[in-house]
Amino acid sequence: MKVPFVLFSLFMIVSILVSGCKSEKEVDVQASPTFKSGSYTLQGIEGRIGILTPGFKANSANKYMWHFWGTKQELSRTPFRVEAVDLKSGNKHQALLTGMGTPEKKHVWEYEGGLGGPNNGADAHIPSGLELPHPGKWKLNAYLGGELFGSIVVDVSQ
Repeated sequence: MKVPFVLFSLFMIVSILVSGCKSEKEVDVQASPTFKSGSYTLQGIEGRIGILTPGFKANSANKYMWHFWGTKQELSRTPFRVEAVDLKSGNKHQALLTGMGTPEKKHVWEYEGGLGGPNNGADAHIPSGLELPHPGKWKLNAYLGGELFGSIVVDVSQ
């Protein structure tokens, strides 16, 4: 009588542990919400970080305007860095571009220059070129001076 009870108990404990463990790949993450800033619709975290985006297509370089809200101390940090994380694999990719539209186009981790002043209702901004290598959900981690400032989750189409 004790053996079936012990086996059942062990089975239940293992089932609970396994069902509670999801890898980051399995987590269903929603794209960041959109919000209005000035006359524009941005995607991100209202009052913290937003990106003016025409949408994202895989392997298609485009211009994107980043918007930031914060203290002068936070916003004066350099460099500006973006780590693009593929939420399916967890792999990090360079997404920022230099030389966009030229034969010298290059993916980089960061831009050395600082942020520009107020724009579209935000305290600071920076234009960028971005390109993501394949469709899916991506998390764009934005850093100022080596510190994570905020993250935006985007859907990248085919």
